[in-house]
Amino acid sequence: MEDLDFLENATASFADIEANGDPVMPLPFDRPKVGRAVRVDAPVFNPVTKDVLKVSNIIYEHHTDGRPPDRAYWVGRKLKKCIFGVVKECTILRFRNDPETPWEVTEHKAAGKIMSWQKIKDLQHIEDPQKEVAAMQFVSRAGTHPHVMGVLDVLQDEEYLLIFMPFCTSGDLFGFVQQAGRFPEPMARYWFKQILEGLSHLQRMGVCHRDMSLENILVDEYTRSVVIDLGMCLRVPFDSGDGEVRDVTGGGLRRLIKPLIPCGKPNYISPEILASDVPFDGFAVDLWASGVILFIMLVGLPPWEFARPEDPRFKMVSKGKLARMLESWKRPVSSLAADLLQKMLMEDPRQRLSLSEVKDHPWVVNDFASESITYQEPANGDEGWRG
Repeated sequence: MEDLDFLENATASFADIEANGDPVMPLPFDRPKVGRAVRVDAPVFNPVTKDVLKVSNIIYEHHTDGRPPDRAYWVGRKLKKCIFGVVKECTILRFRNDPETPWEVTEHKAAGKIMSWQKIKDLQHIEDPQKEVAAMQFVSRAGTHPHVMGVLDVLQDEEYLLIFMPFCTSGDLFGFVQQAGRFPEPMARYWFKQILEGLSHLQRMGVCHRDMSLENILVDEYTRSVVIDLGMCLRVPFDSGDGEVRDVTGGGLRRLIKPLIPCGKPNYISPEILASDVPFDGFAVDLWASGVILFIMLVGLPPWEFARPEDPRFKMVSKGKLARMLESWKRPVSSLAADLLQKMLMEDPRQRLSLSEVKDHPWVVNDFASESITYQEPANGDEGWRG
């Protein structure tokens, strides 16, 4: 898609999208491309120590045309559990074309998500990891993006589906907020700009994430954030100019999406998704969740449990009193930060800022701390809301 088309969609308001045509269903992703996994034990050469080690649990793709493997993954320690299996740290190996020591250690790591086909079958009514694979391959068609998680290899054997992804060293952004209590404004701005770059890439690819949250943003080397977990994302429909609905490559303006069953983490779900009875703009719901992310980074607490009218905090924000609410919490933010949060968290999506408007907001653009407040640690127990 040309930058001009991206700019048109990044600046488009809800009213523009609403006037563009009737709501439609999201488009399906293409079937994922999955290679055949081979698992072996083999000697591995370490170019630093010059040692040769006998290593077990090496996984690589078998090419049916006889080509040698591009790389292999030496599966190591468990990083965490996931619904269908585990995520493990892997060392990437280089093929040496030496029959005695066919593999060589590299300095690169990967995260390997190892999922049981049996669990996928049993739990497919909850979530389909094959859709996540297809989405990750879709958003990384032109190569991995620095702020959106892509894939290195997707493999399978009789027992497992295996996704190998770039490795992030420093946990998730929620952990950073939890440890700090809340961020000073310059620090929040640093991370928020990177989140916006991730959103920009997703919008360029015509994808709505639908589950943006601090927990779904990993940190690498303490300096770079990466949006992860595309399991709930949608392929946004666009006009093609000839009356047909296509994906983002059609070059037209996006369309509203028909109501769907609500999904995502409670704190981050937009009002229209919670209501699930009105059409929604996929890009607007991601920007709403990003507003909640910024709120939590600056305040140290979520704005509400659910964005529903019966919640008094949501009612206060929806009436334009976000700054007053934070004053009453004794957690004020600068006037510019409050203005940005208020305009991102408008109940009516017609009144919310577009991606371009958020990126052009003075709080985002100006790298100054003159309006930032004195940073204080929160009282004990304030982080129990993570749940």
